[in-house]
Amino acid sequence: MKQSFIKHALLVAGSFCVLAGAQAGEIVKSLKVELLVFSGRPNPTFVVTDPAQIKEILALAKNLPQKKGVDTSETVQPEPKLGYQGFIVTNNSDISSDIKSFEVHGADVHLALVSGSKQAGKSTVVHAEGIDSDATLENKLLSHVKDNGLVDEKVLEFIENSK
Repeated sequence: MKQSFIKHALLVAGSFCVLAGAQAGEIVKSLKVELLVFSGRPNPTFVVTDPAQIKEILALAKNLPQKKGVDTSETVQPEPKLGYQGFIVTNNSDISSDIKSFEVHGADVHLALVSGSKQAGKSTVVHAEGIDSDATLENKLLSHVKDNGLVDEKVLEFIENSK
């Protein structure tokens, strides 16, 4: 009986530690994806943990042709507007660790890339503009939203009409 109580107490304590770590944003080997669709309330977010899906999504972003003649020294923020704005993807994995994050909306992909040595503490973030003429990356993320029922049909219809 005493052993059972101790095992149960350790299980509860261990679960609390796992939850506390997840709440602190210490998710390892994942992509955090935010669907930019709402104004005035939190946007839906989800986490991709399957290594094959992470590799596929990051490879799509990494291999995009770059826009020519774009000053990549600073981030260009589009004019704020209401409605569907695409996705923000944050790379919390060790896969393609040179990609810190990216925003995608249709054919436009804004990448934040890590340049330099992370180990030496001399890394900087540079920005690049990619072109996804077929919107493959956005469609991949939208299909994940649809397949997992992350938003209702009205929101999906709104997104499709906003593209």
